[in-house]
Amino acid sequence: MTRTGRAAALVVLILILAGAVSARADDLTVRARVDRTIASLNDHVTLSIDVTGTMRHVGTPKLPPLDADFSVYSAGSSTNMSWVNGAMTSSRTWTYRLVPKRAGSFTIGSVEVEFGADVYSTEPIQIEIVEGEAPGTASQPQERPSSGVESAGRDVFITTSVDQNRAYMGEQVTLSFKFYRAVELWEQPRYEAPELTGFWVVDIPDHEEYYEVVDGVRYAVIEIKTGLFGTSVGPATVGPASLSYRERTAPVTFFSRGGPVRTLSTEPIEIEVVRLPSEGRPAKFGEAVGDYNFTATLESETVDQWKPVTLKISVAGNGNVRTIPDPELPDLPEFRIYESGTSTDTSTRNGVVSGRKTYEYVLVPQTAGPKTIPAITLSFFDPRRETYRTAASPDLSLSVLPAEEGDAGPDLPARAAIARLGRDIRYIHEPETIRAARPPVHRRASFLLLQLIPLASLAGAVGIRRRRDRFAGEEGLERFVRAPARARRELAAARKGVDAGDAGAVCSSVSRAVVDFIGDRLRVGARGMTLPELAGLLRSSGVDESTIERVKNLLSQCDLGRFAGDFGTVESESLLREAEECLRELERLSAKRRRR
Repeated sequence: MTRTGRAAALVVLILILAGAVSARADDLTVRARVDRTIASLNDHVTLSIDVTGTMRHVGTPKLPPLDADFSVYSAGSSTNMSWVNGAMTSSRTWTYRLVPKRAGSFTIGSVEVEFGADVYSTEPIQIEIVEGEAPGTASQPQERPSSGVESAGRDVFITTSVDQNRAYMGEQVTLSFKFYRAVELWEQPRYEAPELTGFWVVDIPDHEEYYEVVDGVRYAVIEIKTGLFGTSVGPATVGPASLSYRERTAPVTFFSRGGPVRTLSTEPIEIEVVRLPSEGRPAKFGEAVGDYNFTATLESETVDQWKPVTLKISVAGNGNVRTIPDPELPDLPEFRIYESGTSTDTSTRNGVVSGRKTYEYVLVPQTAGPKTIPAITLSFFDPRRETYRTAASPDLSLSVLPAEEGDAGPDLPARAAIARLGRDIRYIHEPETIRAARPPVHRRASFLLLQLIPLASLAGAVGIRRRRDRFAGEEGLERFVRAPARARRELAAARKGVDAGDAGAVCSSVSRAVVDFIGDRLRVGARGMTLPELAGLLRSSGVDESTIERVKNLLSQCDLGRFAGDFGTVESESLLREAEECLRELERLSAKRRRR
């Protein structure tokens, strides 16, 4: 090959390598849209976040602050995937219901979506909320059948049904999807969940499998249940559910093939969500719906002045505990109050959604003497009894001992440390000897090594393409592989916080490092999970209880340092060391699990 031919081949290989590298950074398209820009005060606005690209995993959208003007409810998400010219393209849509709290013109700010190290933002959206009926309001949907309809097919069919077609706002409606099968299938069927616009959705993991005889035919049945909680008054629709499957048409051999792919779908179901009754409605009712128990306790009955004591408030029972509003504390002028954290633990039993929501507050007494924390109340609507109920805690007594002499309280100014920076001049040094000229480039050994660049470029391009195909073929694999590097970056940021004396930055970086590492290695979205949810996730993955407790204690210290102000101070250096040890232990357990 001539020198010109070698140069042309090198250019072609470099272009191939550049194309492979650029293909790694597939572009995403992120778009936010609303179903209407003008709505009435008694209506709602549906906000949809569409993410389209060639990678399968993106982070959950981060909504802008909307709580001041809207009540925000999640209505679930849907995913579509397709293969085009050997590349996988996926699109996912998150849906939220925005219930306005007041009339006026509002701006829905940019929604952020994380993809690897990049953050994508949407354009702001202007909407207007008016009193009375909004112009151009769509007519009410036509009445549809209220129960699931059997799809076509004798050997395989599906149904959807609900336990009630009329429910109070916030009351549970149980959606049941049933898959009937009387023949063997070639592979696992593909289930597409229905669109659930207008509901707060809670998955019920207790799937049931049993046999049922229909018209003299014995079917194997798989039943999937979902808890639905209406978020606004009016008709709400459960969209069609679909299932794609391939029958086994012949005995399985090396050369056998499955039958054609068939797709079944169900009819939509309409549910009427009615307003909570106005009769008997408490003055401080916060829209909690369910059957709950309410308790409030102090961690100690005696505390020193200026020393913190924790007030724990717990709400437990049947219902969607995630929608329970924060409790309204009584007036406590002799205390400083800091929110220490909120945890939520949901569960299901016999298809009923229940849970526990716990609030913790740090109280710092400003004066000595006996103190009384008046009763704290929670009002909720019980849909089973169709009545409002109010639960109250007893008055809590606290004895505050006088502060020690010389303790002037927490407001003493901190002493700022002053560091002196040294400066100097680096002089220019003249060389002692002058070296002889080196041989021409074409006579050097390094020039011969350059001839290996085309082969190395080709090997690199193949490796990058294989790595990309591997990541695209297995959801969450890229997050799994990059988890240690991502954690190291957060720990490096925490180290800078330690050096700068910024305890809040240390706590935030350590919390992100541990939570993101757990989510990346278990291939789930761990941000936003409560401590009990994280503990349950680790426990189901085989992590021992001692490690789980270390992780919980570490994250609790981070939360206290971030949210408890002066009384949540932590030792940054020891916190960082504990985080490094926890991550090493989690990595060891993860490696052990992979070897199995």
